[in-house]
This record gives sequence, C-alpha cells and structure tokens, in this order.
Amino acid sequence: MAKVRPQARDEKSGAQDLFQQLVEEYVQRNPGAGVAKLEEAFKLASAAHAKQIRESGEPYIFHPLNVALTCARLNMDEDSIVAALLHDTVEDTSVRPKKIERCFGAEVADLVVSLTKIHRIDLFSRFVGRTMSDEQARNLQRLFVSMAKDLRVLVVKLADRLHNMRTIEALPEDRAKRNAKETLDFYAPLARRLGLHELAHEMENICFRLLHPREHEWVSRELDKMVGRKTASYELTKKRLESELTAAGIEVKHVFGRTKTPYSTWRKIRDRGMPLDQVYDLMAIRIVLGGEDLDCYRALGVIHGIYRPLFNRFRDFIAAPKSNGYQSLHTTIMGENGQISEVQIRTEQMDDLAEHGVAAHWRYKGHTSPYQLRETFSWFEFIADLSEQDLDSRDFVEKTRESLTKGEVLVLSPLGEVVSLPEGATPIDFAYYIHTDLGHSTERALVNGKDVPLDYTLKNGDVVEIVKNRDGVPRPQPDWLNIVRSPKSIVKIKRWFRDQPRRNRVQIGRFLLRQQIAKSGLYPLNLMENVNLMALVRSLHVRKIDDMFDRIATGNLMAEEVVQKLKHVYVEKAMKRSMRPDSEPEAPFTPAVGLASELGIVRKGGKPLRRKVELAPCCTPIPGDEILGLDNRKEHRVDVHHVQCPAIANEVEQTAIPVQWSDDAMGKFYPATLRIVALNRVGLLFDIMRELSELSVNLTGGNINIQPTVSHSDGNAVFYLMVEVWNTEQLSEVVRIIGQIEDVILVQRHHESVSGE
Repeated sequence: MAKVRPQARDEKSGAQDLFQQLVEEYVQRNPGAGVAKLEEAFKLASAAHAKQIRESGEPYIFHPLNVALTCARLNMDEDSIVAALLHDTVEDTSVRPKKIERCFGAEVADLVVSLTKIHRIDLFSRFVGRTMSDEQARNLQRLFVSMAKDLRVLVVKLADRLHNMRTIEALPEDRAKRNAKETLDFYAPLARRLGLHELAHEMENICFRLLHPREHEWVSRELDKMVGRKTASYELTKKRLESELTAAGIEVKHVFGRTKTPYSTWRKIRDRGMPLDQVYDLMAIRIVLGGEDLDCYRALGVIHGIYRPLFNRFRDFIAAPKSNGYQSLHTTIMGENGQISEVQIRTEQMDDLAEHGVAAHWRYKGHTSPYQLRETFSWFEFIADLSEQDLDSRDFVEKTRESLTKGEVLVLSPLGEVVSLPEGATPIDFAYYIHTDLGHSTERALVNGKDVPLDYTLKNGDVVEIVKNRDGVPRPQPDWLNIVRSPKSIVKIKRWFRDQPRRNRVQIGRFLLRQQIAKSGLYPLNLMENVNLMALVRSLHVRKIDDMFDRIATGNLMAEEVVQKLKHVYVEKAMKRSMRPDSEPEAPFTPAVGLASELGIVRKGGKPLRRKVELAPCCTPIPGDEILGLDNRKEHRVDVHHVQCPAIANEVEQTAIPVQWSDDAMGKFYPATLRIVALNRVGLLFDIMRELSELSVNLTGGNINIQPTVSHSDGNAVFYLMVEVWNTEQLSEVVRIIGQIEDVILVQRHHESVSGE
C-alpha cells in the first residue's frame, strides 16, 4: 500500500522527465501519432498519486510511469500505455472506473479494472477458513481469466511486476522472497510463454539473486571467467561468418553475440547434471538477415560449408515453430580455434517476434483480436476452457502453473503437420489436439508405423497416427485422466464425463479416487472405508459420499485434494497411536564404548579423564548435550548420560563424575537414534534414505515395524534409525529435513523427554 506525504518540487521534475522519455519512446515507434491522451492520463495519475510514496522511498507516480515506459518499449498500443499509467488508480486512490471510462473510453476502463487486484478479503472469509494465500490465488485467477479475454492485460501486468521486482529490496525479507518465488513460478514463465524473453530474463535473474545468493554469485563469477576466455574466438567467428555470408549475396543486418544468463545457466547445470564447461550455448552467435525464410536455409548451408557442424545439435524452429511463435534455425559449429559455438539464424521479423513476442503482433498484424491471438498461442485456449470450469482458485492456479512450467515436444501427423504438445504427452493428447471426437473415439495408436500403448511418451520427431474404434462411438476411459499430460485433453475428457448420467459419474469418481490413492503409493482399501470418507463430507461441502465422487468425475473436485484430506484424517488417528509404545520394536541401541579421549570426554574444567567410558544407550548423548558421568565399578568404566536422563535418578548407588565434551569432540561422529512415524506407502524409506544421503549422514542400523494399511486399521509405519552425527545442531537439521518428507507424521530423537528436541 502506498504511503502518504507531501510531494517536493524536484520529484515533480523527475516525474516530468520520465514522462518525456515515455512520449519519445511512443512517438519513435508511432511516427506522427498524437500524445494528448497520454498527457491527460499522466495528469490524472499524477494528481491521484500526488501524496503517495512507495516503500522504496520514491514518489509513487514513478511506478506507473516506469510500467508505461516498458509497455511503450514493447510497442504496445496507446490504450495499453494509458492503462499502464492508470493501473493503480482504482485500487489505491479515489479515482473510479466511471471517470476513466468517461475520459478515456470503455476499452481503457476495462483494462484498468482487469488489472485491479481484489484488495479486501470477503466479510465471511475468516469463517470459511480463507487466508491471504487464498486471496493471492484468487488474484492470479482473475488475472488469467482477464488475460484470456484481452492479452494486453497480461503484458501490462508483466511490466508492472518487472518494475516491482526492480525495487524489491525495499521490502522486508520474507515478503521479498515470497514475491520472488511467485514471480519465478508464474510471471517469468508467462513472459516466456508470450515470447517476452527480455522481461523474463530480468525477472529470473533478480529472483535468482534474492532466493539463491550463493549460487548466483558462483555462476556469475564462473560465467565471467569462461566468457572472457572465449570472447576472442567468438569475435573471429562472427567476423568471418558476416564476411562469408555477405560474399554469398545474403543480406546480413546484424551479427552479434548473446551470453546466457546466470539463472538459465544454473537451471541447465542443475536439471541436466552437466558441468559448466559442457554447456555449449553459454555464448551464442545470432545472425539477423534482411531477406525471407529461404535465406535462413541458404545461410545455414554457407555456415556448414565454413565450419564443421555438430549434427545432433540442430533444431529447425522455422518449419516447426515453438508454441509461443518463436522461429529460428539453431545449429552448433566448431568455430575458430576449435571453439564450439551455437549459431541462431533468423529474419528481422523473426528476431522482433523472438525478442518482443506477443507484443510484436500489434506491429505486424495491427489490432489483432483475442481470438486470433489464441489461435497463434494455443495455450490461451486452455486458459479460456479452464476458466469455464467451477474450479477452486487454488486448483485453477495450480493447473495453470503446471501448464506454464512444462516443456514441449514436437511431433508430426501422418500428413506432416507439426503438433506442439506438453513434455511427457501421450498419443491420447495428440488425438485430442487434432479433434475432440478423435480423442473420444481413440482405440489404439501407431508411432513411426508401430503399435504403441496409449500411455507411450511421445518424443520429438515422432510420427503419430490414431486409430478410432470401429463404430466411432465416444468411449473415453477414466484412467486416461492419469495418462494425458495436456491441460486441453484433461478439460475435454472431464467435460465428456460431466455429461454422463449421475450413476456413471459416481462410478467414475470412485475409480479415479482409488487410482489416485494407489498412485500416491498408499493402499486404497482402508482409505476408501466409509468411516474415513464420511469425515470429509462436511469439509468438502457435499452432503453424501456419492456427491463427492460425482464432483471428482466432473472435474469440480480434484482427486489429489481428496487424497490429501484423507491423509489428514488418517494422520490425526495415527498421531494418537504414535505416542503409545506398545507393539513397537526395541530401538537399535548400539552403545559407543572406548577411552574417554577417543570419544571426546573430559572432566569438568577440561582435565583428562583417563578411564574407559560408554555413551549410555538409554539416551545416546552427543556433543551439544549437557552430560554427566556415573562410575560403573562393575564394568570398570564411566557411563556418560544426558543430564536429564531418567536412568541417572535410578542409579543412586553409583558415584557421579562431572564430565563435559572436549574441544576435539566436534570432529567425531556419534550415534543418535531417531523415532519416525509415517503413513506406510511405497517409497517412503527410500525418500528418507535419499535425504540422509543428501545430508551426508551415515545410517548404522534400524528396526522397522511395518503395519500395512491394507490389513491393519489405521496402521502406520513406526521405525527407529540410528545415525551418526557430529552434534545436536546437525541432528536437529536431520530431524527438520526428514519431517518435511511427504507422509511423515512425526520425527523425534529417541527419548524426546530427555533431549527436549
């Protein structure tokens, strides 16, 4: 929320300078255009925000001016720039939509209203359990739905988010990180989806620096080193390419280098597990031609005649554009001095579309309608379909996020049509892409001329043919919803189920829930008991269990959400049982015995303890615990306990010996026992072992009591693991990390009453 204070004269001058930059950008891209509408919008915005300042300390009017300036640089139309100047007036000032409509027209007013966030929580939100995160989800849903109607809403919103990210350091750390994560999850992928790569790059790198400062520093430093070493070879390669292409009669407009951003470099290293020196596109050579598409292929032939290409790294995005309209030829060559270089070849129009994405369509297509843009960017058809469903805001946002973050795979129809599908797509996704009726009637599929199962994962270049059932009657199967990956396919299948008789829908919903439980690695039999399902009826706002199944079948209730709620019911019961030690195995106590010096034990004050000691198995003390020794004359040793160990009070006949950890104890490993209670599911123990491995913690033993839910009512897995740690600090980190694993109910150091952890 904007703060209020008087506005100084020099601040007005600064705002006027920013507005002048805006006018110059707009006139440069629209020669001869008038600016009266922009001037009127600037006056209204300046007056509305006159006494407001941002949390960064600058006058508030600077924010809408910067947003409008970004829109002008993206070549947005006049109404979009006016809306950018006014986008916060309805939310933060007394200006009402009617006034904007009266002054600037209904189109601008609609844009501003669409950009206005839902500012106040509903009166009854506290009674229905809605939180600020729910409000955030509703804001995003409103943005996406508005965007499907008018794409300019999203472009202005992205410009708005970009400027907010540029000044994010003025926010408290927790808010800054929350906004950065939201930007990485939604706004940067949206910018990429629209081909607004410059905006996406800047947002990603700001978020990367904020969320992962050490990784950002390391990648940036290493990138500078590698780019410095390669620059000379790249310059030689660029000069020779430009010279040879010009000599071949090809009009070359620009030849320049593009350095990979720190964030995209880090993502590639992390996701593909490759070292930095094997990322061959750290620096790419971009060649922009003045001719037509055919000239790009001519240039490719010239380049391959000069330098040896790496044929497994060639992509033709001209014949098969990306889903956001991106077109270019990508090839990788062995350039000067053996330097491996990626080369991108494109026309001027392709380059403009690649850099400015959807915003460039206003330049080449005029005032393009939202319908035509959805034809160009098929992803928006999904948003429009999704907005028609009665989905909870969180479900809507989660489905949108999934569709944004997925990659794409390019396949071919038997007639040679290139089809772009989400990464991991199956033949059923292809069928629904071609036509809804074809998808509904799919019986089998051929890929590259061979029969494949319907859950086959399509790969780039696959030729896909769909065979319909003989009578052509629609017969979608419930398990298809677990096979398809395209949001469009999911929407169409669920729409078909929604039109079926209620009795069929109930059966379908029951089947989908059982499948989701099994997919989660759990046992359906016990979780599907009516006593568990009835516990959900009230929280899901349905009257009967069959109503819940009906809503699952029609897509109004997600099976994943129901499973999570079922787990919650199950966990509550398991928690009550987890505190009862009956029928649990004995913990794997393996006492550590040795000389006091070997185990890092000394007398209070630091004097050596020249005795044999045992770290008591009843409390397994580790460095960081306050300890006490008991003289065990029978075994001729000193038993070392945690000072709060109940065993100390029972050993009244033994003499207490004040002891402490020595300074060199921090370099040794000590046994500690964890008690873990969790839902019994497939892969649980593997997940725990993986986290221990990531923490470099060794496992030395364990006892496990598995109670499968298929045969034990409200059963759960209870087991003990003995690990080796340096101290209580490392043990606390182990407890925290394991506690975050899905379906883990409780993690505690054994004898929690002793350790207090």
